[in-house]
Amino acid sequence: MNENRIAADRTDVGTPGATPLELRRPWGFWSTLAWSLFACGLGGAVSLLSWALPVNSTDLPEDPWLPLQLIVINVVQIAVLAVAARLAGWPIGRYLGLVRPRARDLVAGIAALVVVMLALEILTYLTERGSVTPFQTDSYRAARAAGLLPVMWLAFVVAAPVGEEILFRGFVFRGWAASPLGAPGAIVLTSLIFSALHMAQYDWFGVFQTFCIGALFGWLRWQSGSTTMTILLHMAVNLISTLWTAAKVEGLV
Repeated sequence: MNENRIAADRTDVGTPGATPLELRRPWGFWSTLAWSLFACGLGGAVSLLSWALPVNSTDLPEDPWLPLQLIVINVVQIAVLAVAARLAGWPIGRYLGLVRPRARDLVAGIAALVVVMLALEILTYLTERGSVTPFQTDSYRAARAAGLLPVMWLAFVVAAPVGEEILFRGFVFRGWAASPLGAPGAIVLTSLIFSALHMAQYDWFGVFQTFCIGALFGWLRWQSGSTTMTILLHMAVNLISTLWTAAKVEGLV
C-alpha cells in the first residue's frame, strides 16, 4: 500500500457503512493544529465586523451581539475545515465524522451523558454552587434587552455545538488520533483545549465540568465513529442549560 494512503482507521470503527476504503492519510499533528488555528483566527477576524454594530460592550456576557458573533465565527470555522478536509483528499463528511450514528451507540451515548451530568450536578450541589453561571444569566439578560433572544437560542443551542464538535471531535480528533498521540491522547488533549477555551465564561469549576463533558464526547466519538452523535448530545446539553437559565432569569424557579 502506498505510504500516503491508509485503510479506514480506528476512528472509523463503528461508523455505519464503514468499509476498508483506502484514503489518504489525514493531516498530521502540526498541520491539523495549523488549520485549526487558521479557522479560529479567520472566524475571529470576521467577527470583528461586529464593532460596527450599534450596541457593543467590552464585557463579554453583556454584549448583546455576542450570539451573532458566535454564529459567524462557527460558520467561518466550519467552511475552512471543510476545505481542509477536501485538500486532504477525503470526503468532507467522512473526514469530519459526520455520519449517522447507530441506534445502539446513540442510546449508549445518551445513557453515558445522563450519568456524567447527574454526577456533575451532585458535585455542584455538594460544593454549594449554582447550576446556572453568571455568564449564562448575563448573556440571557443582554440578549433579551436587545430583542435578540431568538439569535441567542440559535447561537447557544445550534451554532456553538455544531461548530465546536466539528472542530474538536471532527477535524482535530481525526488528525491527532492518527498521529503518535493515538486516540486516547487526542481525547485528553482536545478536551484540555476545549475546556481552556471556556475560561472566559466560567470559573475553575465550570472549566472542570467542561473538560469532563469534552472527554466524554471524545470517547463517544472514538467508539462510535460519529461526530454527528456528539453534536446532538452537545445540543441537548446546551438546550437544557439554556432552558434552565431562562427559567431562572424569568423567575420561574
